[in-house]
Amino acid sequence: MKKIKLLLCLLMLTSLCGCSSNDSSSKTLNAAMFWISTSLDPTNNYDGWVLSRIGVGETLLKLNEKYEVEPSLAKSYEQIDDTTWKFTLNNSVTFSNGKKVTGKHVQQCLERAFKNNTRAVDYFDLNHIESKGQEVYLYLNKPSGALLNNLCEPLFTIYDASQSDEDIASHPICTGPFVVDDFVSEKTIETSRNENYYDGKAKLDHVHFTQVSDSDARVLALQSKEVDLANTIDYSSLKLFRKNKDYQVLEVLGPRTNVVYMNNESTFLNDKIIRQALSYSVDRESIVKLIGGKVAQGLYSSALPYGHVFNGYTFDLAKANALLNEAGYLDSNHDGIREKNGQKIVLNYYESADHGSSDANIIAQSLQSEAKKIGIEIKLNQVENVNDIKAAGTFDLCSANDSSAPTGDPETFVQQRYLSTGSNNTGRYKNEEVDHLIQQFSTAYDLNQRQDLAKKISEQILDDAGNIYVSYVPLNTVASSKVKGAICHPVDYYMITKDLDLK
Repeated sequence: MKKIKLLLCLLMLTSLCGCSSNDSSSKTLNAAMFWISTSLDPTNNYDGWVLSRIGVGETLLKLNEKYEVEPSLAKSYEQIDDTTWKFTLNNSVTFSNGKKVTGKHVQQCLERAFKNNTRAVDYFDLNHIESKGQEVYLYLNKPSGALLNNLCEPLFTIYDASQSDEDIASHPICTGPFVVDDFVSEKTIETSRNENYYDGKAKLDHVHFTQVSDSDARVLALQSKEVDLANTIDYSSLKLFRKNKDYQVLEVLGPRTNVVYMNNESTFLNDKIIRQALSYSVDRESIVKLIGGKVAQGLYSSALPYGHVFNGYTFDLAKANALLNEAGYLDSNHDGIREKNGQKIVLNYYESADHGSSDANIIAQSLQSEAKKIGIEIKLNQVENVNDIKAAGTFDLCSANDSSAPTGDPETFVQQRYLSTGSNNTGRYKNEEVDHLIQQFSTAYDLNQRQDLAKKISEQILDDAGNIYVSYVPLNTVASSKVKGAICHPVDYYMITKDLDLK
């Protein structure tokens, strides 16, 4: 059945790749993406990430490979006071239609982001914006020590907002090295060189993107030469390309973490002892041998300067069993499952492929197997999308591949996931001390101070066994040897650049 599915994916890919330019003299790159969004409107959900990956969308500032903020559409910035910032635009930037980018355009885009997307306020609390020629003034309701990093998020992409909502969703006019020629929701995107790009013309004429959700299908597409480049190939399949001179494998450890969220309000997991026991029952070393990456010690990846924590959970079934025994959770009828208040400890675990990877299923099966050894039953439920289940709280455990620093800064992730009132507090985690530490971020501008806060928060959440951190996820890109300038940036909304080329 799986072979039939993969063949169908490959047949679909072959027909879609045939849609690219018929001009044999043009340089056209074919790329497989694990996800193409339902629209290209950067203010819709996370669709701006796709717009950035395809080399079309850009922001005022950008992140380098060390997660440091650098100028982009804005050539400089200045903090006037705790809640006022001034940005001066690069005078040479134009949209792909040749129209000069002004402060007014930036104002319209940022205002539209706050109007259309509830995530915006998690990045900074905007009062209002003023624009004067090439200058943009942001007035905040409260200080934001992460403002510069957070403006790199593709939600704040700059585009010609005078377009209709329909045109922005399908053919947004942006500033990047490529422009959108055609877009088919969740299927394909066709782009061509932006002849008005301010930072030097792209070396490629066209890039054709096809959504290939299944990792094995992306492998087949590379092997059959239907695509020149694909990202997020499963670790077990990378060996097919590593020593093959026809391919290049690019890898980097990024800010993503494979995490299993525990519902801290569910019948059994509202007990810290059970959460701790589960945390000790995870054989992270064995899992990493199968999926790659590094063993996770806390919520922040070790690729980040604030990611190293010393008291992460080790694999210790004896300690897990001892904790449960001491708490009085015994298997009274000797069926292998412990009871709490006369009720068997049975947990519902929901998992789905995330970020184009099959890691979630490998992790789920490992957790199920090891939990049985400490007298806890886990029932696995494979679903297409766990988001609705997370939002409803109708789970005990659920899988995720989360970026713990999507803009290189530690604040937004913990604010969303671990503040008691966080907008995406999946695990229903609550701790007054953590709330207090998170709130200190807003007025912390010193980098060392921010990193110290991140470490303290991570250590407290570990002490609470708030969730299970399994592994830090390596990002990868596999490309044909004829591709030049391919990148694997640790910030995974950067992918296609002007320097990408074909022999």
